[in-house]
Amino acid sequence: MPRNTKKRRRNSRSLDKSAKLKLNLGLEAETPTRSESESASGPAHSITCDTRTTRDSIDAASSLQRPTDENARYMIGNNALIMGGQFTMLNSPRPPNVERVGFKLLLQNVAPSAFHNSAQRADPPRCHPKTRVEILEKIYTWIIQSAYRESWLLWLNGAGGAGKTAIMQTMAERCILEALAIASFFFARTDSGRNTMEHLVGSLAYQLMRAIPDTQDDILCAIEEDPLIFAQSFPSQLQRLIVDPLDNLPCRLQQPFAVFIDGLDECLDCAHQSNLIKVLGDISCSRTIPLPVIFLVSSRREPQIKLGFNTIEVSQLLENIPLDDIEASDDIRRLLNINFADIKKTHPFRHLLAPNWPSVSTVSKIVEKASNQFIYASVVINYISSPRANPAQRLKIANDPILQNSSSERPFAHLDLLYRHIFSQVQNYELVSEILTYLSFGFVPIVSVIETIFSLTPGDLEVLLIDLSPILKFQLTPDHCTEVCFLHASLPDFLHDPKRSGEYFLDINKICPKLLHRLHNNFYLACFRH
Repeated sequence: MPRNTKKRRRNSRSLDKSAKLKLNLGLEAETPTRSESESASGPAHSITCDTRTTRDSIDAASSLQRPTDENARYMIGNNALIMGGQFTMLNSPRPPNVERVGFKLLLQNVAPSAFHNSAQRADPPRCHPKTRVEILEKIYTWIIQSAYRESWLLWLNGAGGAGKTAIMQTMAERCILEALAIASFFFARTDSGRNTMEHLVGSLAYQLMRAIPDTQDDILCAIEEDPLIFAQSFPSQLQRLIVDPLDNLPCRLQQPFAVFIDGLDECLDCAHQSNLIKVLGDISCSRTIPLPVIFLVSSRREPQIKLGFNTIEVSQLLENIPLDDIEASDDIRRLLNINFADIKKTHPFRHLLAPNWPSVSTVSKIVEKASNQFIYASVVINYISSPRANPAQRLKIANDPILQNSSSERPFAHLDLLYRHIFSQVQNYELVSEILTYLSFGFVPIVSVIETIFSLTPGDLEVLLIDLSPILKFQLTPDHCTEVCFLHASLPDFLHDPKRSGEYFLDINKICPKLLHRLHNNFYLACFRH
């Protein structure tokens, strides 16, 4: 064949290739389906590429029009230049090099029990599919927003037993199902592996490396270059093992990496709680480009945590979701009715139950006692549903403190542990016990009245009861007075039962003489509102 003919064919193929490239400008790059790209270790995560080029590639493709936007070019091979457009890559988790020194050091600083899918957290609390629908949708919408994001930190807060962990668990699992890249750390006061900050960043870095494999080299190199990195400050660890690897990705994440931190108040060191909030705020405020990671934190409204989130720097970046302001009675009633229906269908002693069991009034009594706190309803259900006892008899015990005293069983053992821990933080329990007795007797709960009766100066009562903020609430009345009330209607039952409350038992025989002496000169104040 003549040389000129071969040359013309080569030129024709080159022109065809250039034409095809031009036709595809601005179109989505063809990607494998999710089923093809996923591996057994986890879902694929979508990444949007920032297109780049080199001088040699530009020279090789000089026949194409030179683009004016340096960010609108993406190289394929050695001699092709694509101008404009947006491309999508799918990352499939790949196993790390377990022989690397960095990986071995990382594993020594990971708390697997803190993961949302940890085997040690068998059957963690979750929201029933028909409950918490609005709050879950609100949080999910916040997570997936991409344009014009103003808040990078979400604080889910509420009283003890409000259902914060169930919401965080449910949301983490939903994000995984939606193929969103996340990491999680669930604090627990009774677990030495997850009641401090020691393994927090290491645990998050491990999960980041598994969720977004392109961060693996940066994370392991940072550890190998500085083997003592886990002995450094929390800000340094977070920056070098989480933020920097995300910043260094060759492609921009379509959705920020989501970090779930549940039960911050379960961290034993209060100073570390405050420091974590400050660091998250500092990292977000100091950036000139969007942060590639968002943080979801849940906790009770402990004083130091509330103070941290209320600082100007953090509050400007914060999405605040207080659960105590959300009416949950309907959800609790729905949860109870669903579980009672299951008991009537599946319990071994279901034949002992009356057709109309339980009565509407019985369910309403549980809802009232729950006081918007899911933990009370959950404890009741767990106690009643035991396959080793008659559900009807156990429901009677759960609803009757007198029967509880005569029974050897402890239906509210889990709830009692929560109350005992909260009361263990109180500094001056002798005086606090008098005030709690006063409140449980139904006297006027106006703060100014209580301060007068107990010879306190204005403001002293709130300071005195600060450690009971998870179970007590200060609120304004319609006539603009401040009153204090129980967040849990079941709390007086605990305090008046020595078997449940132990050292925190309100012994009427000891407390009443002192309380009556205080009330003697202030009887009018105690019995009548102003």
